[in-house]
Amino acid sequence: MKSASLTIFPYYFNGSDYYPVIPLVFLTGGKRIRSQALVDSGATISIFNKEVADSLGVKIEKGDKTILGGVGGRIIGYVHKLHIRVAGKEFICPIVFSSEYLVSFNLLGRMEFFKRFRIIFEEKKNFLKLE
Repeated sequence: MKSASLTIFPYYFNGSDYYPVIPLVFLTGGKRIRSQALVDSGATISIFNKEVADSLGVKIEKGDKTILGGVGGRIIGYVHKLHIRVAGKEFICPIVFSSEYLVSFNLLGRMEFFKRFRIIFEEKKNFLKLE
C-alpha cells in the first residue's frame, strides 16, 4: 500500500490572529501564477477576488453565474473551472470570481479541493496538514 505524502503549512499570522492560509499555483495558458487562500471548511465552493481573475486573464462574466450567500450577505459571482496545484497535487477546481467579493482572504472551499486531501487543522499548534 502506498503511503500518502504529508504537507504541513504553518498558519498565517496577520498581527493579531492566526489563519490556515496556504499557497497554491494556478496553471493556465502555459503560465504559473502563485496565489494563496484560506482553507475554509464552511465554504461550499472556492472564491477569489477580481484581482486574482485579472492576473490570470480570466474574464469574470464568461463563467457560469451564481449567487453566493453567507454571513456577509449575498454576492454575485461566476464559476470557472481552473487547473490548480496544491501540496504537489494538480487538479481542476471550480472557483468563483466576483468583483463584489471584498474580504481580505481568498477561500478554498469544500467542492473538489476537500476531496483531494485528508485535511487536519491543528489549532493548538497553528498549522494545517494536507495528506
